[in-house]
Amino acid sequence: MDEAVKEKIQLVLLGKVKYRSSNLAFNMLISKMQKKLKEDPSCMDSCMAEMDKFLGKYPIVAKVDLANIAALKK
Repeated sequence: MDEAVKEKIQLVLLGKVKYRSSNLAFNMLISKMQKKLKEDPSCMDSCMAEMDKFLGKYPIVAKVDLANIAALKK
């Protein structure tokens, strides 16, 4: 995933940008990561690693959602 998309995913995880996927599992992962970051703001790297792992496992979800996230406005 490119840097622009990573940056936008980080904004979504921090709650600065709203994003809702049509995929329930991806929405649940986003919620889990948001909660984790609220409890420990220094864990962004591990959250991004978990996102990469999920998106690598489900390339169709990755293709659709990463394109949608890339189109989000900051």
